[in-house]
Amino acid sequence: MRPVIGLEVHVQLTGAGSKLFCGCKADYRGMPPNTNVCPVCLGLPGALPVPNRRAVVQALAAAMALKCRIPGAIVFTRKHYFYPDLPKNYQITQFERAGGAPVCTSGVLEYLDPAGWVWRRARIRRINLEEDPGRSVYPGGSIVSSEEVLVDYNRSGVPLLEIVTEPDIPSPRAARAFVEYLLLTLEYIGAVNPRLEGAFRVDANISLPGGERVEVKNIGSTLEVERALEYEYKRQRLILERGGRVERETRHWDAHRRMTKPLRHKEEEAEYLYMPDPDLPPVLTRPLLGEAEALVATSPRRLLDEITGDGVPLEVAWSIVQARPAASLYMEARGRVRDPRVLARLLGVDYKGALREAGRGPHDPSNWPPAETMARLARLVEEGEYPPEAVRGLIIPGLVRDPQASLETVLPEKAEGLEAVVDEVIRAYPRAVQDYMSGKRRALDYLVGQVIRRLGRRAVDPREVRRLLEERLGGG
Repeated sequence: MRPVIGLEVHVQLTGAGSKLFCGCKADYRGMPPNTNVCPVCLGLPGALPVPNRRAVVQALAAAMALKCRIPGAIVFTRKHYFYPDLPKNYQITQFERAGGAPVCTSGVLEYLDPAGWVWRRARIRRINLEEDPGRSVYPGGSIVSSEEVLVDYNRSGVPLLEIVTEPDIPSPRAARAFVEYLLLTLEYIGAVNPRLEGAFRVDANISLPGGERVEVKNIGSTLEVERALEYEYKRQRLILERGGRVERETRHWDAHRRMTKPLRHKEEEAEYLYMPDPDLPPVLTRPLLGEAEALVATSPRRLLDEITGDGVPLEVAWSIVQARPAASLYMEARGRVRDPRVLARLLGVDYKGALREAGRGPHDPSNWPPAETMARLARLVEEGEYPPEAVRGLIIPGLVRDPQASLETVLPEKAEGLEAVVDEVIRAYPRAVQDYMSGKRRALDYLVGQVIRRLGRRAVDPREVRRLLEERLGGG
């Protein structure tokens, strides 16, 4: 029983600088409640909105990246509903069936699904540019346990892209892959930092043959997208298998209990009383297309094609592209090495893995060394100056601790007198030698480890250690 899945992804334009219709900051995080506000985003009488040019340009760049049809003008509309966190009692958005015009329609996103390393395709129905509402805070932990509700308007008016797909997503795992690739695409445009708290939210629509469509609201991470849809798929399938009826409704995803819960019956569009916003004239798109086009010069797909064109495996190339600093380093250093595959592994596997082990983010450019440092390190590996094991275990950890350090300060001393150390280990561990001579091949690994331990932080190739041990001990 295959599900039918469509997504509505709401992405804050954290790179827009200010809110959509006023000069308050787009990044409100860490501010005391209700301090990032002004008469416009609070909806006070007489305050008039003025569109943020950078937000509109970033929205148009997103439309280009998703191969959408862009109208000659975008028209804002009012969507009326009454929540405490909506200060004007309406949201400025775009709705084409109420006299508005969205940023774009009829697009497509080809996204990489790492589950099978296949490219999938999902049609984009439209992209709306709208303002984010404020935030309701429940001091007791939830709407049920709180005796009061607090409202923080710092977020109110932050520019938000609503990206709506057609029901083309084939599975919960593919839905997660779609959102991850979409966010990466918008990050390369400079529109969003998806790692900021609350930078994106997903509403997922899912139905099974014989049942109505159910919307799951406010999913806050890509992992939870997959979990929420997996749960809802199993819930609906169980109802249908038992002869029940899946009704059309809106449900809330409880990430702590990992289950969906009824929220309300699905509203119809007419209930929102859409109307064109009389305070905002149409925004002509043609004068802004040049600025938008400059933002989409680099895309994840374009970089993937370039890196894999150098012979780099897709898995390693994808690891590099997922971290923009790594991708920038690769493109800058690739012409300074003989074999780009060595550089790619150093960046996408070894250094990125060491960053994660050290608890440092691979998305922060300050955590990465200069391109020349990585190029020189790759050349040392290419020329056989240092074995890959020494680079991974000794050199890269030193660079992770101090990315701006010169390579000379972190290069380990090369091991000398290796034959003498091998002989010492053979004499010191006769039991392991006897086990190896009797056919226990794993005893050789133990002896190799003891040699490397005695050498300390001196660089040595384990393959050379193994060769010397086998030479001294015979075939075993």
